[in-house]
Amino acid sequence: MAAQKTAQPRLVNRLLYRSRQRGFLELDLLVGMWAEKELPQMSVEQMREFEVVLGQENPDMFKWLTAQAEAPEELRHNRTFAALQAHVQALRDRHHSVPRAAGEAPKEWVRGWSDSGKDLGSGGLASSSGGGGGSRAGGSS
Repeated sequence: MAAQKTAQPRLVNRLLYRSRQRGFLELDLLVGMWAEKELPQMSVEQMREFEVVLGQENPDMFKWLTAQAEAPEELRHNRTFAALQAHVQALRDRHHSVPRAAGEAPKEWVRGWSDSGKDLGSGGLASSSGGGGGSRAGGSS
């Protein structure tokens, strides 16, 4: 029993380190923050399942967690992976849904460099008068 109590904090620390230091920034944040919150409450069995999750390749895991590709059978039955995937989905849902005011029609975004000044309603830079430099039109050649 005493050996298990000393082994568990070591296991938590090792898994937390592996969760935060994957070498793939997006996964460092997604997996690391989830692990920081969830690991202290996990059983040793759940931690072992999480070790399997952490053993996956970064590009694959990112695709599986963000629903760009279906996870392999082994991970679909892994409760820890399912909890992590649900966490990532909740983050995506929360940050990708922008509510619109009731009755407001969709507006076209400003297109950036290809917009003309008159479309922006300010008269554009060409029509602004005043300050500095003189006029190029007219005058001496």
